[in-house]
Amino acid sequence: MRRSQAMLRDDAGFTLAELLIACALIGFVMSGLYALLASGQQMYLTGTNQMDAQQTLRLAVQRITAEVRDAGYCPTCGTGSPAITPFSAITSANATGFTIQNDWDASWNGAAGINTASAVNYVVLNNNGTTTTTQRGEQSIYAFSAGILTRQEIGIDAAPVVLASNLAALTFTYLDRNGTVLTTPVSAIQEGRIRTIVIKAVGQPQVQPSTFQAGRVQVAMTDTVRLRNRAP
Repeated sequence: MRRSQAMLRDDAGFTLAELLIACALIGFVMSGLYALLASGQQMYLTGTNQMDAQQTLRLAVQRITAEVRDAGYCPTCGTGSPAITPFSAITSANATGFTIQNDWDASWNGAAGINTASAVNYVVLNNNGTTTTTQRGEQSIYAFSAGILTRQEIGIDAAPVVLASNLAALTFTYLDRNGTVLTTPVSAIQEGRIRTIVIKAVGQPQVQPSTFQAGRVQVAMTDTVRLRNRAP
């Protein structure tokens, strides 16, 4: 009987207190690992969504700035006697959109010549001396509504074409040659004074997580573009 009791006393084991301490330590370790994994996932989602938002925003802003920069093309302006006065390069200007005008077929006479209904022939002189004729619309309409930016080239596009979607915000500000901000919507009398457009946009990923979810981001971008075809 004494041997049996001695053997029981020598058996290795854990007390209840030791088990509770071990469970607590394991819980702390697991909590730390979970926090580390959650943080890594959030960083990954944030980075991926930020790249998505930046790419969408960059393409949209680049398209606008490229076309605005060359707006108001007018090969007849300044010619003749008296000299032919230019038309407004930007019309229907407001905080969420505007219309770009160009005289591709050189028909502007100082009072009329911008085709607002159909496309015209645009002749390009190639480096080898030959010419290439393409169809171009003399008005391009940019509009932003409900998170969607569209562009419609009159005479070419049957309906507005989506350039970017899921934008959080997009606004346009118009400046004259002195840098003075013109009140929007810009009146027809003031449209000829537009020399610079400030584009402010806020983009977000195509699939924006809810506020409480990981990876929710917004990217802001501001660009300023000046009209090259109008005297400063």
